[in-house]
Amino acid sequence: MNAKEKTQAKNLTPERIESEGEHLEIVLPNGSGRITAFHPFKSLQIICYDLRSRDIPDLWELGFRRGGNSKYFRTLVCRKGSCEFSVNGVTKPLRFGQAMIDHAEKDNQSFSFSADTFTGIEIKICIDEITKDNILFKMLGYAIQGMTLPTKAIFESNGYIIQYSRDTEQALDKIMLACSKREDIMVLAHTIEIVYYLCKDIERLNNSQRNYDDKQQLIADDIYTSLTYDFGSKWTARFFAEKYGLSDTTVKKYFKNAYGYGFKEYQTKIRMEQAEAMLRSTDLSVCKITELTGYSKQTKFTIAFKNYFGTTPLKYRGLTRTQ
Repeated sequence: MNAKEKTQAKNLTPERIESEGEHLEIVLPNGSGRITAFHPFKSLQIICYDLRSRDIPDLWELGFRRGGNSKYFRTLVCRKGSCEFSVNGVTKPLRFGQAMIDHAEKDNQSFSFSADTFTGIEIKICIDEITKDNILFKMLGYAIQGMTLPTKAIFESNGYIIQYSRDTEQALDKIMLACSKREDIMVLAHTIEIVYYLCKDIERLNNSQRNYDDKQQLIADDIYTSLTYDFGSKWTARFFAEKYGLSDTTVKKYFKNAYGYGFKEYQTKIRMEQAEAMLRSTDLSVCKITELTGYSKQTKFTIAFKNYFGTTPLKYRGLTRTQ
């Protein structure tokens, strides 16, 4: 974000700001998004984002983010779209299916992010205070304190980026739904759940790092990059097996151990999320979306979409357009 964009973001006037108890909500102008925050305790902050504009208000000035000089656990989890986040002046991209995890000694305007299109959640926990605020979070505090972040051989400093698992994804969807309905007890329950699964994701990655050499990790990363950023191509496990002189089973194993998804499972996930975004935000025909997401026949695409979302592409588009 350049200086001009930063000024625009800081000076943006929200269409509406609502405050009720520990809930805050910003409605951005011209249908460009919504930001909701829940601050049940001094030690816990949960912020849900549904953004379609890079110009967002300064959340520190509006009181959405609060910080201090204590130890913090922070995570920014991307469900759809992508963003750029900055930690201590270092800016990096965060894409769908990824989470940023950070341990901070203090949190005073040292974390920010910007996005053109982004749906996700930010959770910030004051480790020093969490067990004092609510005994239910005692085990959560212990889990966070015992979290061993992966080494710099795989992850950079100033925010660790991981590919999260299906369990984390499901917990993310539940917490976002609970936040939208202001179901406070469920928000707290799902906060514990999502942090727990993120801890498990890191544990899995640590185990993968110990058990795999650099070549195996490279193969897994190559598969991930291809399926994620060239989702319209007809990638197969056999292609990667022949590329690296391995069996189909071996390359699938490398990928699953590194990223927590089966090869076909992850490919379908990416294609369906891209299809959903195109149905919701464009006027492209179902036939064209079929082609762009790598399906040879519209019937195959429709069956896959219905299995994933529970309805056909056309019905899904109709539902999203009437909301």
